[in-house]
Amino acid sequence: MAVTYYISVTLALFAGALPAQILGVIWEQIGESMTVEIPYIALLRLLGSAGAVAAVILSDRIRDYIMARDLIVGAVALEAMSLIGFSMSREFWNLAVWMTALGFSFGLCMTLICYLLRGTWSKKTSLLFAASACGMGAGVSFVQYILSLGRSWRTACQGLAILQVVLCMSVFLLRRTLLRDVAVILKKQKRERGIQRQKRAEELIRKRGSLDERFEEAWLVRLLFLYGSAVSCGLLLLSAVHLTYSAQALQGDPAADLAMSVLTVCGGMAAGRIVIGLLRKNARRACLAGSVLTIIVLAGCFVLVQTGQTAGLIVILLRAGCGFGAGMIFPNLIQMDDERFDEEVQMGMTGLIPAFYFGADAMITPFVQSVSHSFTMSACTLAMLALSCCMGLCIVLASVRMGRR
Repeated sequence: MAVTYYISVTLALFAGALPAQILGVIWEQIGESMTVEIPYIALLRLLGSAGAVAAVILSDRIRDYIMARDLIVGAVALEAMSLIGFSMSREFWNLAVWMTALGFSFGLCMTLICYLLRGTWSKKTSLLFAASACGMGAGVSFVQYILSLGRSWRTACQGLAILQVVLCMSVFLLRRTLLRDVAVILKKQKRERGIQRQKRAEELIRKRGSLDERFEEAWLVRLLFLYGSAVSCGLLLLSAVHLTYSAQALQGDPAADLAMSVLTVCGGMAAGRIVIGLLRKNARRACLAGSVLTIIVLAGCFVLVQTGQTAGLIVILLRAGCGFGAGMIFPNLIQMDDERFDEEVQMGMTGLIPAFYFGADAMITPFVQSVSHSFTMSACTLAMLALSCCMGLCIVLASVRMGRR
């Protein structure tokens, strides 16, 4: 029963993440077919991010596991429909509408899965979330393959949507045929977890003291640092994809390939989540370890670039290292809570942190443009190192435990 549940969640994560990074790959063809200037991609990313954040905030009201599991299937289906609508767009405002819908459905799917995993098998959250990184890479690979056959970007998007529909149907069939008794099991586990959570809360109160207004204010400050960590983590991942690619393209590097850039970062993310899932570290240690590892990798790359080492290997290390470290951090951020607070506060954080994570997509284009005057691998490495240091500092400050009064 548990294995079947894992399979259904893994398929949902994989299917939901398929179109997450395809916009950059198909944008050149979109611009040629619709006479849209390249900078307009920033507006589309902003709209998609706004849709995802709106979905996250709305889904914060969802509390029931069964409702969440049913809505995940609907969210993936809505994502496929939005992708088909996007592929049939003839004007830019059509693209804008469907990109907002696509962002909304993607944010809804990912956030519902965050709720579900946090409430059921939270220790395996990182391990299961490796499927989303694999889904991003598979989506880019699929689109790149269709384009290599001489097909248009519309055909690539429609083919990807069909693949999502097939996976969505598979998840639905697993839900209906193999998981008929899972509702009873989950409700029983929910009651048991509630009892365990209450015992842990009482033990924490004995050790650290009860929560008063001062602690609640401190918790709000910690949330701000967690939000900063989420934004920095998402922006760092996107920088590893787009910033390094832009530097390669501007310098005339024949190895510049956006699809390969996405695949390398996604591979690092998947590996990081698998490793931290197998080690079964708690969320705080996983996030701290990921930030430290990312800083070490970027600092080492910066030193190697300054000494004139081979650029190709440096770029691969940059992308894979950032993906590996950030993969250890998110989604473990959603579990860095204090169990002395009630369940509503904790579940609220589960929804809001992905909102800030998705919000980084709206910031990547201005961030890349801000360093466009110095597009060298050394400047890119330095900018990403500064991002990773900000992320690490936010995680350290968010990890400070609230002690006894």
